[in-house]
Amino acid sequence: MTMKVKRLLDYSKVKHLLERINVEKVYPLSITEGLQKGEIFVDDAENPTAALIWHYCGFAHIVGDYGEESIEEIIEMMKNPLDGHSGRLALQVENDIHLQQLMQKDPMVRRYERYAFRFVGVKSTIPFEMESRLKRISSDNYELMTGRIIPTFSWESRDEFLKNGFGYCLIEGDRMVACAFSSAISNDFVDIGVETDERCRGKGYGRIVVSAMVNETLRRGKIPIWGCDTRNEASMRLACSTGFEVSGTHEWYTYEKV
Repeated sequence: MTMKVKRLLDYSKVKHLLERINVEKVYPLSITEGLQKGEIFVDDAENPTAALIWHYCGFAHIVGDYGEESIEEIIEMMKNPLDGHSGRLALQVENDIHLQQLMQKDPMVRRYERYAFRFVGVKSTIPFEMESRLKRISSDNYELMTGRIIPTFSWESRDEFLKNGFGYCLIEGDRMVACAFSSAISNDFVDIGVETDERCRGKGYGRIVVSAMVNETLRRGKIPIWGCDTRNEASMRLACSTGFEVSGTHEWYTYEKV
């Protein structure tokens, strides 16, 4: 199949393929449900049997009846990502030895693992003395956010985020010291992203903003989602302190130039 020449415009054509995705599923759902930006490439625009679903943040999923040629094309996309994808293609997949062998034919493709979590219940509360400092992310404070895992990581624009996403932050003076937000959102799920100013880590600020996100996600009738690289022990500990537990791991691949 040659996916790269068939960019799909009618996302309803791949809904039947989404049923096969079991990892980081909120990201492809956010695209097909029209809540976040991304692109979909297929083998056949009318009756697709395989697809590459590529979220704005760079997370991508390959699903359906793909072969070695398709993997070669994806590696080429990893080497030269399209504009509008945060400069990367990070392929999220289930653990698969055959796929691993295909991906690692190119020595520059790196294999990593991510923790998958499930939400098991609210574990932490927001301290009373912090309530007044906790703010919804809005147009008034959006520009105060700095760091990597902030809405600009997974949302194309401020307006898109404020329309379809949500988040909470803690502000001290004229700077934001922590924020948590909907990194990916679908009709049923919210994947939570979090960033704490490196000068303020270890104070529990991340737990406060994540707890606010968990509570708001549940209030909206959605399921909180969390995932992180297995090398990120701080994120894993934060997840476990706010109502999540590790349910497994899965592979992800990226291209790293020397």
